[in-house]
Amino acid sequence: MEEWRALVAAEQEVARCRAEVNQLPSRVDLLAKALSSGSAWDRAVALDFLHLFPDDVPKLLDLLVDVSMSTGWTVPACETIRAARQEIDQSRFVRVALECLSGGEVDDYLRLADVLVEVEAWEALAAVIGKAAESDDPEIREASRSFAESHGGKLS
Repeated sequence: MEEWRALVAAEQEVARCRAEVNQLPSRVDLLAKALSSGSAWDRAVALDFLHLFPDDVPKLLDLLVDVSMSTGWTVPACETIRAARQEIDQSRFVRVALECLSGGEVDDYLRLADVLVEVEAWEALAAVIGKAAESDDPEIREASRSFAESHGGKLS
């Protein structure tokens, strides 16, 4: 019973701290630093916070998409993006997605397309598929065809 009371008290303290952080004028900068941090704890807490308080997700979309492309962070980052999906300007989503492809590797296209499907960012997926279709790399063009076939009905 003592352990349970300690856990409840700890959860209450976490909730109080989250509410305080949510009131900070510098919270977007704080969250950006945490998402960019090499600390798994900082990143995980930032993702949890943004999932509960998604108002800042659109401002941090570029970082969140970048995090979602990292092994081990795809699911929590996608859940966080999805929590604010309706508030994200689709043209910004397209810009952020296309910026992620600066390396032009087939794995980048595949990983990003999977993320965009997961968060139902269909306009951004259409843009990525279009860019992939124009690639000189035959593997990237094939990935474009595959995603267009799989998700063509959802693309605008």
